[in-house]
Amino acid sequence: MSGADEVPDYYQLLGIIRTANADQIRSAFHRFAREHHPDNFVGSPEETERHTELYQHGSEAYRVLLDPVKRKIYDEGLDEGVARYSEDRAQEMRRSMRPPGGVMVRSSKARVFFSRAHRAMQSQDWAQAKLNLQIALQNEPDNDELKAKLEEVLQHMKSR
Repeated sequence: MSGADEVPDYYQLLGIIRTANADQIRSAFHRFAREHHPDNFVGSPEETERHTELYQHGSEAYRVLLDPVKRKIYDEGLDEGVARYSEDRAQEMRRSMRPPGGVMVRSSKARVFFSRAHRAMQSQDWAQAKLNLQIALQNEPDNDELKAKLEEVLQHMKSR
């Protein structure tokens, strides 16, 4: 079991369904651990090595599937054919999260102010929306989507 291609997805590895809850995941991992723990195979170096690698994959599956955020990222990757969780993928998804309003915001500070602007736009408080968009743009001056939203707010303010 030395190639990444040979590793089954986490659900198959633990023998559970995709909708399994935390208790089912724990139970499946404990069953998996009893069967595949490397200490059970001390007499055979080849078996020990194989089960060590398998056990590490099972432990990874357990950690990822119990964390709701990691599990969501993993499931999205699995739908795209990626059988392993990747912290790089998680960081990329966090960077590219779209807050309400559908504008791509990379900076966490800009995201906070855009979210405030979006709420203000929903309540038609255009002055507050304008202020928060301007602050968001200070944190992310190259964001064309934020500039477009600010222009949209300015149009609403002119038409009143």
